[in-house]
Amino acid sequence: MQPIPATTMDIDTPGFSTIDSSGLNKLVRMKDQKWVRENGGIEGIISALETDVDNGIHGGRADLDARRKAFGSNFCPGCKPRKLFSCLVLEALKEPLIIILLITTISSLAFGILKNGLKEGCKEGLVKLSAILAVVLVSAGAELWSLRECIDLSDFSSYLPQVDVLRDGKWKPMSICRVVVGDIVFLKPGDQVPADGLFIEGCSLQVEKTKIDGQIELVEVDGHEDPFLFFGSTVVDGYARMLVTAVGMNKKNHAISIKGTIVDETKHLTSVVGKAGQAVALLTFLVLLARFFAGGIHDEHGNRVSFGGETKILDALVAIVGLIATPAMIALTATPEGLLLAVKITLAYSMRRLRRAGVLVREPSLCHSVASVTTICMNMTGTATYDSKDVPKFWLGLNSIEEVPHNLIATNVLELLHQGIGLNTTQPPSRLLCGSPQNSTEKAIFEWAVKHLGMDVETLKGNCTILEIEPFNSKNRQSGVLISKNADNTIHVHRKGAAEDIIPTCSHYYDTTGIVRVINKNTKVLLDQILEGMAENGMRCIAFAHRKTSIRDYFTFSRQQLILLGIAGLTSPRRAGLRSTLKDCRRAGVNFKLITGDNILTAKAIAVQCGILEPNHKPEEVVEGEEFRNFTAEERLEKLNNIRLIARAIPSDKVLMVECLKQKGQVVAFLGRGTGDVQALREAEAGLCFGTQGAEITKASSGVIMLNKEFPLLVDILKWSRGIYESIQVYTQFLLTATFVSMVLDFFMAVSASDPPNFDAMVSVSAGKVPYPVFQLLWIKLLLGILAAAALVVKKPSEELMHQPPRKQNEPLMTTLMIRTILTQALYQIAILLTIQFKGQSLFNINGKEKDTLILNTYILCQVFTIINARLFEMNTLEEIMKKKLFSGVIGLTIGLQVLMVEVLKRFAGTAQLSWGQWGTCISIAAASSPIGWLVKSISASEKPYFSNLTWLQSKTKTD
Repeated sequence: MQPIPATTMDIDTPGFSTIDSSGLNKLVRMKDQKWVRENGGIEGIISALETDVDNGIHGGRADLDARRKAFGSNFCPGCKPRKLFSCLVLEALKEPLIIILLITTISSLAFGILKNGLKEGCKEGLVKLSAILAVVLVSAGAELWSLRECIDLSDFSSYLPQVDVLRDGKWKPMSICRVVVGDIVFLKPGDQVPADGLFIEGCSLQVEKTKIDGQIELVEVDGHEDPFLFFGSTVVDGYARMLVTAVGMNKKNHAISIKGTIVDETKHLTSVVGKAGQAVALLTFLVLLARFFAGGIHDEHGNRVSFGGETKILDALVAIVGLIATPAMIALTATPEGLLLAVKITLAYSMRRLRRAGVLVREPSLCHSVASVTTICMNMTGTATYDSKDVPKFWLGLNSIEEVPHNLIATNVLELLHQGIGLNTTQPPSRLLCGSPQNSTEKAIFEWAVKHLGMDVETLKGNCTILEIEPFNSKNRQSGVLISKNADNTIHVHRKGAAEDIIPTCSHYYDTTGIVRVINKNTKVLLDQILEGMAENGMRCIAFAHRKTSIRDYFTFSRQQLILLGIAGLTSPRRAGLRSTLKDCRRAGVNFKLITGDNILTAKAIAVQCGILEPNHKPEEVVEGEEFRNFTAEERLEKLNNIRLIARAIPSDKVLMVECLKQKGQVVAFLGRGTGDVQALREAEAGLCFGTQGAEITKASSGVIMLNKEFPLLVDILKWSRGIYESIQVYTQFLLTATFVSMVLDFFMAVSASDPPNFDAMVSVSAGKVPYPVFQLLWIKLLLGILAAAALVVKKPSEELMHQPPRKQNEPLMTTLMIRTILTQALYQIAILLTIQFKGQSLFNINGKEKDTLILNTYILCQVFTIINARLFEMNTLEEIMKKKLFSGVIGLTIGLQVLMVEVLKRFAGTAQLSWGQWGTCISIAAASSPIGWLVKSISASEKPYFSNLTWLQSKTKTD
C-alpha cells in the first residue's frame, strides 16, 4: 500500500466519500464482523480512511481538520464553568431555608407595594431580597471552587494518558485527546486504548476491560476472532498496532467512574444533628400548640387567644399555621449543612496545594485512607530508584568489555550482540524507522550498544526481518525475538532477561574471539562470581542468549541449548531524599517494605543504600519470593512484621504481602511504577505511583500520582491527608457547638414568650413585613458556613502531625475531647444567653429590642472566639495567628460586618444600636470562653471515644 503524497493531502482535502461513517461509528460497539467483510476487511477500511499501515496519516492541519469535521474529535470537555455555576445557584436556591425566606420576602414586598406604594413599599423588601441573593451567590461560588478542584480529578484536563501514534512515517508520543480517526496507534503493556478501533497486527495482545457491573475481565484480541478494541481498555500483555475508527461522542462510553469521596462521610453526622433539630422543633410546636389550646397565648392587641368561644375556626387555623413558623425555622437552621461544604473546601484547598507541589490526587476519598496508613510497600525500579539507568559493566563470556575494545570482538559475536540488543525490544514497529525503545532498561542497553558497540540501527533493521516477538513478562522475567537474516535466510532466536533465569538455560558461551565454549563447573563458578560482584554493587544483571534454529525447531528445541552472549550490569541512582523521607515516615508511625524482582544480593545492596535495611540487618528481615510464597498462612502472618525485603518477587508476591498486612489490621499503601504492580496497587487501601510517563494502567490504578518524581513528596501526602481529617474535626467541633446553642436558645425563647415570635406570621406578611429576621438568619448562615470554614480549614497542616501515630481507620469523628469541649462551650454560652433572655432587661436596663440585639451580638462574638480558640490552641501563640492573613482577614471581616449590622443597618437587620458598655459586655462574655477552653484542653481525654455511631462513612459503607 503506497503512502499518500503530502501535496495531495494538503491541497485536496480528504472527503472519505467511500466510507459509511455511521457504520464505522457503530463498528466496534456492535462488533460487526459482517460490516468489516463488506467493506473489504481491515485493509479496505484502512484504504477508505486514506491512511497507511507503515506511514499513518499525513497529519497536516488540513488533514486533521477534515478528519475531525467528518468523524469528530477525541476531546473530552467537561462541564462549562458558567453552566456549572448556574446549576449550583439553582441548587442553593432549593435549600428550604432560602425558599422560605424568598417566599416570605417576596410576599411582604408585594403586600408592601400594594399598601404603601411602589417607592415606599419596595425599599426594605428589595434590600432583603438582595441580601438573600448575595448569600446564594457566595454559597454557589464556594461550592463551585471546591467542585472544580474535587470532582473527577482523573479527567483529561489534569491527567492526559499518552500513546504512540504513527504520522507521516514517524512514531510520535501524544495525548489520547489528539488522536483522530484513521490514526495508526502502537499499543504496549500498560497503555490505555485511546479510542475505539481495529487490531491490525501484533503479538499475544491481552487487554483489561471493565464490564457494566464494574468487574474487570481479560480479553484476548487478534485479527481474526476478535479484532475489536474499545476505548478505555488497558493493555496488560503483548503489543499491537491498531486503526482508530471512532473518537469522541462516537466511541463506546467507558466513562471513568468517580468513587465516593470523604464528602459523603459527613452525611451520617449531618443526618443525626438534623434529626435532633427536628425533634426540638417538634417539641417546640407541641408546647406552643398546648399553650394555644389552653389559652396561654395573646395576640398583638394583648387579647388571650384560644380555640373555642368566639374564636372562629378559620382564625384558629390561621393561628395554628402561624405557630408552625418558629418550629419550622428551628428545624431548618439546626441541620449543619455547612459541614458538607467545609469538607469540600478542605479537600479542594489541600489537593490544590498538593498539585502545586507536584502531586495529583485522583481520588479524594484516598485522603481519608492515607491518613490511616501504617505500612507502605514499594517496588524498587522506578520507585526507590529513578527510571534512568546506566550500563557501567558488560561481560562478554568471562571478559569485561571495558578491557576489550569492541573493534577487537569477533565480527560474528558483535553482529549477534547487535541483533539481541537492537531487535529484542518492544517498540513501535516500522520499516522506515528503528528508534530507541521506551522501556528504561532496554533504552539504557540500547543506547550503550550504539555508543560502545557501534550498533547501526538502520542497517540492522534492513539486514533482518522480525518474525515474532515474545514481550517481556514479569513472571518469567525474560523476552524473546525470532528473526530471519535476510542475507542467507537463516533463523535465529534471541532471548534476554534476568541473568539468574537466562544463564541456567545456556549450555555454552561465546568468548571475544567468536569461539563457542562449554559452560562447565569452573565456568559456572566464575559466572556466579561475576554476577555476585555486580549484584553486591547494586547492579541489575541482564543476560543475552542466542541460538541458530529453524521455524520447525523453534517450538520444540530445549532452551538448555542456548549460547550465552553477554551480561550487562545496570545501575539506577536512588531517589533524592529517600533516606530522610523514610526516617520522617517512621517517626510518624509508618513502616516500609521493599518488594523487588531483583536477585537477593542486588536487592540487599540497594535496600541498605536506601535505608530500608541496616548494614547489620537480621536474617529474618530478608526473604526471597519463592520462600515467602511457600510459607503457610500462619507462618507468613507470624514472620510478617520482621520482613523488610522480598527479593526475586513476582507480581503475585506483592499482592500476597498486601493481603497479609491487611489481615493483620494494617492500613496499606503501595508505591509502584510498572505493570507488575497493578494488582497490588488495586489491592492496597491507597495506590501511589511516580511520574507522568510510563504505564498508563499503573497510573489508572493509582489514586495518587507524584508528578515531579521526588520522594519527599510522600511526607507531604501523609501530612496533608492527616491535616484534612484534623481540619474537619476542628470545624465540626465549632459547627456543632454553634448549632447546639442555637437550638436550645430558640426553644426556650419560643416557649417562654407569651407571644411567640412568629405567631402572627400571616398578619406580618399581609402588612408588608417579614416575620423572620432575614438579615440575622442569612448572616448566621454565612458565618457558620463559608467564613468559619475559610478560617478553620483553609490552612497548611502542622508539622506536629508527623510526630503522631496514624489515626485508626475506624476511629469515630467525634472524640471524647471534642464531645467535652462542645458540651462545655455550649453550656457556658446557653447559660449566659438565657440569662440575658430572662433577666437582661432588668440587669442592663434595656428594652426588648436591645435585649434581642444583645443576645445576637453575644452569640456571634462567642462563635468568633470559638474560631480563635481552635486556631489559638493549635498554634500556641497569638503572634502565629496574626501571621495568617486569611485567618486574620476572616476574623476582621466577621467583626466588621457584625458592627455594620448592629450600628448601621439596624433598620433592615431588625437590631438596635448598642452602647460602648454593652459592646464591652458582649466581648468580655465571648472572650471568657478562651480560659474555659484551656481548662478543658488541659484535662487528658479518655482513650475510649463516645458516640461511636458517628463514624466516617468508610465503616458504614463496608457494612452496606
